[in-house]
Amino acid sequence: MTETPATLPCGRPTAPLVEQVAEGRADDLDAHQRQCPHCRAALGEYARLWAPVAAVTAERPKAPPSLVEAALRTVRGRGDDTEYGRIESPQGHTRVAARVVVALARHLAAQVPGVEVALGGLVADGHRPGGEVVPDVEAGVTGGSTAVRITLAAAYGQDLQALGERIRAAVARGVRDATGLEPVDVTVHVDDVFV
Repeated sequence: MTETPATLPCGRPTAPLVEQVAEGRADDLDAHQRQCPHCRAALGEYARLWAPVAAVTAERPKAPPSLVEAALRTVRGRGDDTEYGRIESPQGHTRVAARVVVALARHLAAQVPGVEVALGGLVADGHRPGGEVVPDVEAGVTGGSTAVRITLAAAYGQDLQALGERIRAAVARGVRDATGLEPVDVTVHVDDVFV
């Protein structure tokens, strides 16, 4: 019986991403990976899991084949469930859906002063029931890592770089505190400015 290769929600198989990390090319992103939170989350998770092997090889001793194989099994196993993040604890594990990260990141970003409105992914009139306007958010989760992409409009007169930093900090801290997942990438797209 052949095993079906694991794929991310974006359609990319996980095996090439594992190889990319194992070869030390986790930061060499192709055009798709630069835009895809699913690939960014997977690369971040695989890099975190591969770090002990990378540390051993940086010192130049040869890692025993059993250590390398065990690390590869662990990394490859994280691609089995690409719709949920997984946080391990001594009492068991918790699974967190990507849609939970999306809802949380949307709420957190909307609370940052200077965020006005999102330009996509909204109800037809650009508002939620009750008049609330929220940022467009996409998230990818793999293992204990998540990557988030937020598209929004800013209030006129904002230092956009500083606004992006405030949004990244608020979203990363809030997602980490609420879910236990590690935000390995929070990308902010300021798509418009409202006067």
